[in-house]
This record gives sequence, C-alpha cells and structure tokens, in this order.
Amino acid sequence: MTDKLQNIISLLHKSKTIRIICHLVFWVIVAFFYFFLFSWNSEFREVSVIFSIGLLPVAILVTYFFNYTLVPKYLWRKRYGRFFLFSFYTLLVSTWFSFLIVFFALLFILNKEASLDPSVLYPELQVISLNFIVFLSIAIKQVKRAFFIQQEKNKLEKIKLTTELKLKEAELKLLKAQIHPHFLFNTLNNLYGLTLEKSDDAPNLVLQLSEILDYILYRCDEQSVLLSEEINNLKNYIEIEKIRYSNKLKLEVDFSEETNGFKIAPLIILPFVENAFKHGVSNFPGVAFVKIKLILAGKSMVFNVENTKNPNLKNNVKYVKGIGLKNVKKRLDFIYPEKYILSIDEKDKTFSVNLTIELGN
Repeated sequence: MTDKLQNIISLLHKSKTIRIICHLVFWVIVAFFYFFLFSWNSEFREVSVIFSIGLLPVAILVTYFFNYTLVPKYLWRKRYGRFFLFSFYTLLVSTWFSFLIVFFALLFILNKEASLDPSVLYPELQVISLNFIVFLSIAIKQVKRAFFIQQEKNKLEKIKLTTELKLKEAELKLLKAQIHPHFLFNTLNNLYGLTLEKSDDAPNLVLQLSEILDYILYRCDEQSVLLSEEINNLKNYIEIEKIRYSNKLKLEVDFSEETNGFKIAPLIILPFVENAFKHGVSNFPGVAFVKIKLILAGKSMVFNVENTKNPNLKNNVKYVKGIGLKNVKKRLDFIYPEKYILSIDEKDKTFSVNLTIELGN
C-alpha cells in the first residue's frame, strides 16, 4: 500500500467529521443501489422508491449492529460460535422485517397486488441485497481494522528497531569508553620514569602515545576505519610495550602489507594484544615472548596472538573471563553477527587467540 493511500486512510480514521460524511455517502450509494435493483424489469417506479426507503433503515440497523456489536464483541475475540449464532438470528430477523416492509408497502400503502412486482416474485432478491450490504460493510470494516493493526505493528516495530539501535550505539560507545584506561595510566607512569632517567626513548614514547590518543579520541567515533589505520595503531601500541618491557620481551610481529582498502570496527583487535602483554609479560618471571600475526585471506582478516603464561598460574581466569574480553565479544556479536570466529586456547605454558572476521560483502 502506498504512502499516499495510507495517509488518506489515516485521515479518514482520525477526523470524526470526515468519517460521518463517508458514512452518509455510503448510505446514499446504498439507497441508489436498492432503487436500481428493485426497479429492474419493473413498471412501478414508486414501488422501488418505497422499497428503497423501507429497506434502508433495516440495512443500516443490521450493519451497525454487526460492525459495532457482533464483530468487536465476538469475531475479534475469536468467539466464533456465538458470532455465527447471533449473526444467523440477526439476519433471520432482518429478513423477516424486509419481507414485512415489502408486503406492507405493496398491499397497504400502494394498494397493489404483490404479484405485480418482480421483487416480490423473487423474495431471495431482498435477502441477497440486504446481506450483500451487510457483508460488504463488514468487509470494509475488517480491511480497515487490518490496515490499522498492521500500521500499529509497523510503528511498534520501527520504535523497537530505533530503540535497539540507540541501545546498541550507546552500548558500543560504553564498551569503547571502557577500553584501556589502565594502559594510559601505566604508559604515563613509564613516561614519567623515562623522563626522570632522561632516557632517549621518552620522545618516541610521547610520539607513539599521542598518535594512539589521537586515534582513540577522534577516529574511533566512526563505525569503521581502514584496516591499515587499525594496524598502524597496533604498531604504535606495540612500540610502547617494547619500550616498557625492553629487556624481558621477545617479540615477533607479522602484519599484512596489503589491506586492499578493507575496513574494520575500531579497537576490535587491540584488547587481545593488550591482554597478551598484560598477562603474558608483566608478571612473567623470565624473558617472555609475544607473537602477533595479522594477514588477509580472501575477504577475511585472520588475526593470531600467542604469549607466554606464568607457570605459577594454573588457570588464568582473568584472561579468559575478564571484562575487557567480554566487551570485545559483545562488540563482535553486535558488529559482526555470524561473520566472525573467535577461539581462545590455553595450554600449560601459553595462551593463544585466533580471530577471523569476514570484512568483505
């Protein structure tokens, strides 16, 4: 149904004056219908006029009784047995009244023999004409009701989708806002220590940190960024961690040089890299290792990170069930439903994360 037709029906429903006018027009049309029906093959036009005037009130009463009592009280409530029973009695009574009006009009008002008029010779014509109007009005009422029910469903569905979208956007913003606050705190502490030592690494640390902050504060408000930008942010983060753990870290990094213009949700990979350094390096008693690999396989991105595990920890629950990882999983569910595969493998000496995301259509 077109928007124009929907607007017309909505206007008819909302304006009481227009509804009354439409009802009056409908019954005028019915009156003419009765007149032409009963004047068919008849020489007595005055009889047709009397029939039309006499039957019209019956049709009006029966129609409104159906539409405003029987239909809403029984049919809409799915009480079909009572609806059909009362409908039968109503039509039976209305048919009796229609016959009574016909004979009264012919024999007493017009003083004519009943056999002179075809509408009396064929009484089923009266029944059919009356029932036709009743069922036509019921059909119009039902179509109108179905339209408004569907319209309300569409409105509710639209409101639901809008609400879900707003909640989704709000939750995504919250999830992104929860990323790495302790990382910034630790980095500033490291920067403070390097400046006290007057280390040559301090300027590089400031540069890497400024680029990360610029990326997080300004680029991450977008729904997606270029994969090359996300990789560049990972490189900046890794450079900071290299400065931080220079003597106790063995690092292997392999990033795909060709990103083919693919886009990805911002900060969707960084939490895994952050966890690798946080849980695999910071508390490790000796020299720890972190292996990071990101490549493209067709239209999918394949990411892998592996790190050492503290041998004194039998089961690192924080790594597997931490808030940061839960947030990433929620974001993946929101942004890439049924388009990603995430697996976390914990062994005696290592943790590994494998993430595959379908980036292309």
